[in-house]
Amino acid sequence: MNKSLGFTLIELMITIAIFAILIGIGVPSYRNTIQQSRIDDATTLINSALSYAKNTAIAHNRPLDMTISSNTLTLATSTTAEIINKTTITTDTSSILSFTTPNTPITFRANGTVATGNTISFCTGDSGIEIAIGLNGDAVTTSVTC
Repeated sequence: MNKSLGFTLIELMITIAIFAILIGIGVPSYRNTIQQSRIDDATTLINSALSYAKNTAIAHNRPLDMTISSNTLTLATSTTAEIINKTTITTDTSSILSFTTPNTPITFRANGTVATGNTISFCTGDSGIEIAIGLNGDAVTTSVTC
């Protein structure tokens, strides 16, 4: 009797087909997980920068302006434009960080309130968030489709 060691062509083709099906199911799910992770990281960074701005304005008893440029939140003094803090939201090249009302900084008063409310938008791919900053300086986050 001749005993063969190894796999038949049919066994290999079935194994490859099963592997291809699993990859086809897993890749889109993995992409969504990565995109959601980027959004979660950006949400944390933006909320931390807003909290820092509010607390710094109160601690130093002076107004501070927050602006956005090139996916970076910049906190500076209102009068001398001395930069106090920069927070860069680094994810990927398709990510966009912006104010809903362009060229209008968020001004934190010395008591922690905001002179004029604004909304920060962050989009990566087809999903994102909007963080609305109320007049009391608190932020409310909502998920959006970009």
